[in-house]
Amino acid sequence: MHHFVRASNELLRKRGYRLTPQRYMILSVIQEANEHLSIEQITERVQQRNPYVSLSTIYRTLELLKQLGLIRENHLPGEQPHYEAAEGHAHHHLICRGCRTTIHLNETLLGNLHEQLQEEYHFHNLTLDLVAAGYCTACWAAMQQDERGSQGCSEPPEAQGEERQSEQVEKQQVVQNIDTEKEIEPDSNKQHHAAGANDPARRDL
Repeated sequence: MHHFVRASNELLRKRGYRLTPQRYMILSVIQEANEHLSIEQITERVQQRNPYVSLSTIYRTLELLKQLGLIRENHLPGEQPHYEAAEGHAHHHLICRGCRTTIHLNETLLGNLHEQLQEEYHFHNLTLDLVAAGYCTACWAAMQQDERGSQGCSEPPEAQGEERQSEQVEKQQVVQNIDTEKEIEPDSNKQHHAAGANDPARRDL
């Protein structure tokens, strides 16, 4: 039995609970993982060991283990809650908003803030959970490249102005052509009537 599960068993007994097979499996799954696990991931791994463990049992067990301080529930930006073994009083994460890479930071990052809070505000059994979010080098470089590409595709203001001027000229030409056709049409009608008047056949009618 791993020391984390063994310590959890001792705490459960002190609080009047038993280390049931279901609780043992859930603790083992969380402890053995090298990553933060969602409820779906925990359920999948537990049911691989025992398919008869229900989702409601997993929910209740996670809530109990969280209340006892045996596991941590982490709310990472933009994701559903994830769980991990609670070892130590401080736990910090550095998360990439792009690829979701999560880095565990050193517990001493915040110095003795834990002791200062306990002493100044008289809080007990404190836990510190820092979540810092940004972009890793690879994701940041990709974002910069996409931004430069989008800027290169857009036309400069000078080109947009020239295009608008060309459209206006084309409209003016269309209007002028229409006016010219209107002027020509009456003249042609007059010539047609004059030719009809001079026609001998039409005079006989």
